[in-house]
Amino acid sequence: MNRVFFIFLVASVFIFMKAASAADGYCSLAGGATTASYDLGNVSISNPGDNIPGTIFPEKTLSSGVQNASITCNCTGGPYRYIWLWGDTSLTNPQSTNGYIYYDIPGNEYLQIGVNISTRSGYVSIPFGPIHNFSDSNQYNCNDAFNLSLGGNNTGGKIQVSIRLKKPMIGQSDINNILVASTYWSMGDTGGANHGPEPTTNIYLNGNITVPQNCVINAGTQVVVDLGSLYATDFKVAGQKPDNYTSKKINIPIECNDMSATANLTMRIEGNASTNIPNAIQSDNKDVGVVVTNEDNVPLIPNNSSSIVPFKLDETYRSNVTLYAYPVGTTGNIPKEGLFTSLAYLRVDFS
Repeated sequence: MNRVFFIFLVASVFIFMKAASAADGYCSLAGGATTASYDLGNVSISNPGDNIPGTIFPEKTLSSGVQNASITCNCTGGPYRYIWLWGDTSLTNPQSTNGYIYYDIPGNEYLQIGVNISTRSGYVSIPFGPIHNFSDSNQYNCNDAFNLSLGGNNTGGKIQVSIRLKKPMIGQSDINNILVASTYWSMGDTGGANHGPEPTTNIYLNGNITVPQNCVINAGTQVVVDLGSLYATDFKVAGQKPDNYTSKKINIPIECNDMSATANLTMRIEGNASTNIPNAIQSDNKDVGVVVTNEDNVPLIPNNSSSIVPFKLDETYRSNVTLYAYPVGTTGNIPKEGLFTSLAYLRVDFS
């Protein structure tokens, strides 16, 4: 008895969901989603005192080029006087303030971004929808392709962008081709409960954000460390430096400006970490990596914002940080003989 009731209930839900999907009239472009790329250029603040969490950079209004596309909406009934615009994003950690909803930027620990999209109702923060485009001529027919102009002064073609500081930064932080929003269209007397699975436009953003405080490491030149000559058989145990090897000392001069000499600063390391030995930077020899440590021989874990070396500036806004480096085996295999190189980046932050 229970089994019959359960099967009937599932069948009823399936039929209901199918009918709702047809009525929602999800739309898609014949060639797939278009791309709208916006360039912020350089956005900056001039007052060092504004380099604090919560500071909002000057807003920018951007427009993209016009694109003409063929769009088809999968629905029944009609013709309809309404097509509906939606906006959504896959960004995380929404925080609403000053007319924007700010989100974290993937791979960027300093900045948050807010995007408002132009609609018939004005600029609206993402996510939004449905917002209608109305036609007196009943021109929208189900399952028939029609032309839709995207970008420019058309609905959804302009965006307002606002950048918010999540934490103080030094120098410049880049936004590199980040997918910040997508727009969707649907057709029907109502916009339905949600947008369809296929966006009509994906919105990408580029730009760089600059603050007055800046630090130069090693006078702007590369820090080159010669680890010396070793025997391949010295790499006996993965993660351990060769027997009787003395770590190489690295002196790193730093010069900063537009900040207090009493500022608490940190240095950390970034690069391609070894898959097997996360404390090591992988070299171009698949069996060898390089570990960088502080003066107490504690490894600096690559790409870990908590693995840092604290330091302070003197009265001339200079400092020297001492690190050490040594090679390690990363696989436990005897490495191939020959020269190996490893590349890492040093980053200075406020603590």
